[in-house]
Amino acid sequence: MTILQVRRELASFKKISVIISEAKGMQEVKASKSEVETSIKALGSNLERNRYSEAVAITLSLLLWDADAAIARLRRSGLLRASRYKFRSKGLEMVLDSALELLKQIQCRPDRLKYLVSLRVLLKAAPHAYKLHQGLLTRLKTRKTIVLKTLLVLVNELFVNYKPVTPNLDSDQFESLGAEDAAQAFSYILNLMREEIGVTPNCWIHVDDHLCGRFDNIYTNLLIDAAKLNEFIEVETLIEGMPYEISENGQNLMVFSTDKSFEMSIRLGYIQAEIQGAIRVQGVVKHLYKPDSGCQTMNEFMASAFQAGMDELVINILHPKERLVFAMPMSKGFFSPIMSDSFFLEEIPDVMGTGIDNFLNEDEDPCKIRISENLNIVDMTKVKRLFSFVSTAFEEKLKGIEDEENCRILKVRSVIPVIRHDALLQKLMMIFPQNKAEEMIKILTLEENEGFIDIQYKPFIKSGEYYIVSPALVARSNLSRNTIIANRMRSKLLKKPDPMQNAVAIALRETGFRVKEEFDFNINGMRETDIFCWLDGHLFVFECKNSYHPCSAHELKTSYEHIKKAEEQLDIRLNWLKTPENQAKLFMALGWDIPITKYIHTGVVTANRLFTGYTKGDHPVRQAHELINVILRGQIGRDPLPAINFWKGLKFSVTDLVDYLDGGSIVHMQMSQLQPFEKNIQLGDVSLKLCSYIMNLPQSSQGKEPFDNLDK
Repeated sequence: MTILQVRRELASFKKISVIISEAKGMQEVKASKSEVETSIKALGSNLERNRYSEAVAITLSLLLWDADAAIARLRRSGLLRASRYKFRSKGLEMVLDSALELLKQIQCRPDRLKYLVSLRVLLKAAPHAYKLHQGLLTRLKTRKTIVLKTLLVLVNELFVNYKPVTPNLDSDQFESLGAEDAAQAFSYILNLMREEIGVTPNCWIHVDDHLCGRFDNIYTNLLIDAAKLNEFIEVETLIEGMPYEISENGQNLMVFSTDKSFEMSIRLGYIQAEIQGAIRVQGVVKHLYKPDSGCQTMNEFMASAFQAGMDELVINILHPKERLVFAMPMSKGFFSPIMSDSFFLEEIPDVMGTGIDNFLNEDEDPCKIRISENLNIVDMTKVKRLFSFVSTAFEEKLKGIEDEENCRILKVRSVIPVIRHDALLQKLMMIFPQNKAEEMIKILTLEENEGFIDIQYKPFIKSGEYYIVSPALVARSNLSRNTIIANRMRSKLLKKPDPMQNAVAIALRETGFRVKEEFDFNINGMRETDIFCWLDGHLFVFECKNSYHPCSAHELKTSYEHIKKAEEQLDIRLNWLKTPENQAKLFMALGWDIPITKYIHTGVVTANRLFTGYTKGDHPVRQAHELINVILRGQIGRDPLPAINFWKGLKFSVTDLVDYLDGGSIVHMQMSQLQPFEKNIQLGDVSLKLCSYIMNLPQSSQGKEPFDNLDK
């Protein structure tokens, strides 16, 4: 029978128990590719329309066709996510219960089964997520004309007073939200408003003057609830696209990585990124900041400007309601510090860090890094600077208002500018030529029909002829990186040859390795290998994956897909190289007069720090900067403390690289610093517990020293 025949026959039985029983008695089911695609599409449609028996019939017919292939396709499609159906879970519960019952009789891969079981466990939290979702809608409808701008004031304030989040805070506390979490929560609410309620320019005119008064918890609770729903969606992404699963322990739903080293490598990557960022800031401050040398920071510049009379530009408008307006003069003199190609102190670490993250050579200027066809990182820095001026101007003006209540109301009414298109274009044309100004607006605009909403990626929120902007968010977000991702520019802008791969190859050559990059050879078919290298009887094969540092579960999933692809590539090469005759052919083609070796090592080299320390199949994953450090320097900088040396001898030996790839030396050192930690997300009486890791860096007073700089 074909899959469509089986589906129709099963759907003719209305009771779910009968459908399952009939499915258990069926034999081989055939299906063409188009029939499978049609069935999967029909499954989503029936779940949308709450047609449960039809959805169950389709699911079971797919499993009877090919359980492993069917589950894999359903997993890729995202059709079994509760969030797809606004957290309505009854139909999904029936589909998953029926599938798990049938899978007692037919076999599938253990990881496929774990995926379905995990989804079923997660559905225990879905009714509570549904209540949150409905509660959000109700509250948003009653405050339609004031809620969006009021919430954006809260988000903006978090970016003004930017600080790290304490990881063990209760999920019901507003303090548990970082600035980025709040921005994502606002993005969720904006999307919900657009889809369910409707957003017009009138929604951005007014704010709730009671914000931060006795009604402030109304708005903080909206962001808290939206953040919880985002966490639920993030968990769906984890179990759908990566090796995560969920188990049930009473009312606690434990979310954990199947291989604990996977989650450890992710947390370590984020921690390393924070450490390196802090090191860059400290280095800039140490070498460049001199308190008596003039205005080197943005705040110092604005404070002195206000003393010189700039406060007169932030004027008090009384009608229709009292508020502050930054009357920015359209003169070259005013815009000259914004237009300047020199940097304020706080801007330098970002520019310097972008150069490091893009693997520029020391003689390459990071200012020339492009973020689009015509714009570069300095152009984006100037836009961030413009809005930093706006944000800081309001903060400076508000400092001079002694009446706390009046100051609070003026802040709420004033700090989120609503700008006409022509006015925004005019301001940007004071900085750029018109074509650049128009392109900058285009790449930063969140259009009214945008499918994906994240205001840290596209912070100019379009509504009619107006843009609504959080100045502090623009000033503090990594817009250079975010706009490249949001506008799908990464592959277009990545140089050839890959600068990360090139940096690794240069380091290997400097150390004495024979190196060949991007080599095409018949390895069970013509294949290009990123790096072959050899030293002292050891052959190394590296695949290089250059993707940005992930900032969400979705981006993390994309990075993981690159790792999976590298595993497939290295499996083919490793198995082929285990045959001595194949090695001989390769060495001859490379022009290397070297002996056959039994010491063959593989590795996935990544540009971002996540997954370093993880092993995918037989292949270790290592971050490029860290790998280069192992080859060239062999030490961990801890300025002002002495560096830690981790080479076995005074000079680099090939065994140092082997040890590093095998998980020794600094990999073990860093992993050992991680401690288990559970992040708790309360959804009604159910708790989502995300099993993760944190690092409490040891202090020198305890007889141990923290590790710091792994890049230099």
